[in-house]
Amino acid sequence: MRISEEDKKFLELYSDSEYEKPSVTVDAVILRLVDKDSNNYRKLPEKKLQVYLMKRKYPPFKDCYSVVGTFIDLNHELSDTMKLCVKNKVGLNKFYYEQLYTFGQKQRDPRTRVLSVSYMLLTNQEKLTSGDWFDIDLKIEKNDTKFKENGYISKKDIKLTLKSNDIVLENTLLSTQTKDGIEESSNIEIKETSLAFDHIKIIYYALTRLRNKLEYTDIIFNLMKEKFTLTELKNSYEVILGEKLLDANFRRKTAELVLPLNEYTQDKGHRPSQLFRHNPNWNKENII
Repeated sequence: MRISEEDKKFLELYSDSEYEKPSVTVDAVILRLVDKDSNNYRKLPEKKLQVYLMKRKYPPFKDCYSVVGTFIDLNHELSDTMKLCVKNKVGLNKFYYEQLYTFGQKQRDPRTRVLSVSYMLLTNQEKLTSGDWFDIDLKIEKNDTKFKENGYISKKDIKLTLKSNDIVLENTLLSTQTKDGIEESSNIEIKETSLAFDHIKIIYYALTRLRNKLEYTDIIFNLMKEKFTLTELKNSYEVILGEKLLDANFRRKTAELVLPLNEYTQDKGHRPSQLFRHNPNWNKENII
């Protein structure tokens, strides 16, 4: 829509000085899938979902790990600021991304009121700089649901552990979902964290988004190599979802998503397996 002459006159006199202004950051949860080395050459490598973290150089939370982020540049779009941030800070160039959530709790940053526009990034790029990849271990410690006349309240105690060599970052969250009639609400509370700010909550939101989108999209292929076996694809689903899948259900669910190749693996110690690739023209209506 074009700005009218009346709008132009209004803008010439307009001042935003009477409004308080928060600071705003963009924060990137960078995720990847990797094969962990196995001591048994006959056993397929174990898949691991990892997140990339940086150690903060300055207060607050100096020397604590955090996701990759920066304060916004008013002359750039939010997504462009995020792209420049991950390129300049950790050397990340190839990735899929989507905006995740805006975090704006009053006390999330001890310096001032800071809003975080977060992004989920999925990558195959192996070498990054100025940080470390952490294995993700997410467990539901306790799940309690109480039903009421018009709904329910469900609480989950979540343990989210991040490991990189000898570094172990322990974190616990409380997830509360409430339904009262037609009204529904959800809340994530940090009980304990080893990360800076509320970044463990941002990571949890990214993991939840990724798990949910596995059910109805082809998002997983942003984490896969160009060619893969069905076993590798199944293991990737299982690692992200945190549960085992039945072979028959898995093959039915992913049949539209992949295309067979006339190529086979040549790994020593394993029977040759047919390779597949992503089918970009899959029929979304067939995914259940």
